[in-house]
Amino acid sequence: MTCLDTTPLPARRAAQIPLAPLAAALALLLVMGGPALLAPPATLNLGDWHGNAAPSLVTRR
Repeated sequence: MTCLDTTPLPARRAAQIPLAPLAAALALLLVMGGPALLAPPATLNLGDWHGNAAPSLVTRR
């Protein structure tokens, strides 16, 4: 499990934060999160839904 430290940095260390990791994180959020938010909703054809009770002949298609 990951623990996120949200305590503020002391004023003397705040200027030492590198911008490259922050820019990379923002770029990843835009590249991966944008298409996920803009994707059409998933549709499920209930006629093909067999749940956990599908016989093996149906699942071998």
